[in-house]
Amino acid sequence: MAMDAIDRKIIGELISDARISVTDLAARVHLSVSATSDRLRRLTGSGLVRRFTIDIEPSAAGRPIEAVIDLRLPPDVDLAHLEERLADLESIVNAAHMTGSFDMQLRVATADIAELDELLTTLKDELGAVETNTRLVLRTVNGFPRPAALR
Repeated sequence: MAMDAIDRKIIGELISDARISVTDLAARVHLSVSATSDRLRRLTGSGLVRRFTIDIEPSAAGRPIEAVIDLRLPPDVDLAHLEERLADLESIVNAAHMTGSFDMQLRVATADIAELDELLTTLKDELGAVETNTRLVLRTVNGFPRPAALR
């Protein structure tokens, strides 16, 4: 999808405040409300803007233990089934299929170490992970995660 400077400005404003009203957004990008609405529909319809969301602080949500878990899976794993099961585990906040020595990487947030231990047991015993490598997150660097840069 071809984007111009106004599209980039709209996306920049949405990154700063995804709850901004179309009226306020239009004023900030110097377009009419109608033209701004049309551009928003085009940006979402093209798939460039996938969703408008919130960012919840894990500690405030009662899940102060954050970790990154690498999974090595058996060669015959049914990835579609595994991904469905991962989606059912509420402590998993992000999952990615990876290259390298591990097959998947999970970002998790748990209430305590006991819940993290239970999750690791589930990944091995119920979901078939052959090996896991778990690292605790000490802190997330300010400004991250962030959206992909626009070209």
